[in-house]
Amino acid sequence: MPTHSLDALFPRWSTEHAVAAVLQNDRIQALTPAAAQAGLLPDMHSGTARGMAPQALLRVRDPAAERRGLQQALLCLLRYTPNIAMLGPHTLALEVHASLDLFGGPRALWRQVRASLQGLGLNTSLAMAPTAQAAWVLAFQASERRRRVLGLKALRRRLDALPPEAMPALEPWLPWLAEIGCRTLGHLRRLPRKGLQQRSHPQLMQSLDAAYGLAEQHFTWLQPPEAFSRRYDALEKLEHVHAVLAVACRLAEQLCGWLQARHHAASRLEFTLHHEKGRHARPPTHVGLALSQAGWRPDDFLPALRERLNRLALDDHVIAVELSASGTQPRAPVSEGLFPEPAQWAAQEHQLLDLLRARLGDDHVLQPRPHASHLPERANCWGPCQAAGGAARPGGLPPSLPAGARPFWLLATPVALNTHNDRPRYQGRPLRLVHGPERLESGWWEDAGHQQRDYFIAQDALHARYWIYRQHGTLDAGWFLHGLFA
Repeated sequence: MPTHSLDALFPRWSTEHAVAAVLQNDRIQALTPAAAQAGLLPDMHSGTARGMAPQALLRVRDPAAERRGLQQALLCLLRYTPNIAMLGPHTLALEVHASLDLFGGPRALWRQVRASLQGLGLNTSLAMAPTAQAAWVLAFQASERRRRVLGLKALRRRLDALPPEAMPALEPWLPWLAEIGCRTLGHLRRLPRKGLQQRSHPQLMQSLDAAYGLAEQHFTWLQPPEAFSRRYDALEKLEHVHAVLAVACRLAEQLCGWLQARHHAASRLEFTLHHEKGRHARPPTHVGLALSQAGWRPDDFLPALRERLNRLALDDHVIAVELSASGTQPRAPVSEGLFPEPAQWAAQEHQLLDLLRARLGDDHVLQPRPHASHLPERANCWGPCQAAGGAARPGGLPPSLPAGARPFWLLATPVALNTHNDRPRYQGRPLRLVHGPERLESGWWEDAGHQQRDYFIAQDALHARYWIYRQHGTLDAGWFLHGLFA
């Protein structure tokens, strides 16, 4: 991240063309192109800079803001590999050899990593090489095509043509290399190794060998935090849902990186939308996203998140968005069998249920919750569809009932049927009894009274089937329609 110090203090400097600079020890440490055009120079004293460009924005370097930006990038990039190390104060190295096939090859992985970093609003220079030191060197090249080398032989030819200034590890020895006429890394490699080690430092040759793949380089991999909680403070007030959605999606992608690194999955996300503080303060808005199946990939969260936030009505503008994940759990190991498991087949069903619940509301997506009763209208109960960890779905019909003996669609209130020649009729068509009777007697201990019914499966001339019953044990018994078969 070559402009990380500027990005931390002036997030919009590249789009607004701001005349801005970062100060360290009262001298300019980093500056924008517009500031350079105004006459400012690196290492210039702040007083001189204010005299030359009174309109310039000068701010003291903020290491805490830079650390937050690095952690933001780290959480996002953990989606692609758990092995991430720091090569310098503003440089992250990703070991992606084991991730190439998973993400579709080097070029596809390059595009996905670049899109993720651009989504964070960070100005980055991405490079890819067989070694970390070589990738660090290539990241300073202006042309993007020259920042990606996959073969070790092609890498060595590319490095031989670069000047020593391109390798950050050689910075302490640049004046001495210039004095001895070493203009490229290829010249440096052709110098006698023993004499070069005696006149410089072993670290010089170690860095050079590591870049060319002649020596192994060991890293200390960065570890994700134990718990995930991220807050994004907006640069300006968010007044529309689509702006809040963009921020929420960015935080969700960081959560996916954290989950991927810890091999966990989350079934519930909690978004907190902070509003104005002070005299016109309002309590924050809490938005929960519950999933029927725990997920860890962006596609597991983003569709339902978009539907959930698109239904949200903002009472006031938003100044910050905070995300925390509750209900995380270790991920189940991936099956190594040849054929997919039924649980994998059910994943699309769970995603569809999440979309419906987010779009229609929890109370409008129901699942059966049977009650222990012989009367169908009492046994057939419905309740809100629960997320992961809820009650298990009820099973099928009891073994004593024949297949197809109960209809899929049960009417809330039985409908009285007309009769002609003692045959029930529905919508003017006579019904023929094809199966039954099934006698149900229950409720003699309740205030509603004793129910005595004989249920039949009936069929009309169009071969549509109905579930009907008649009361028995009474003189004025009538026919009633109680259910429809699919």
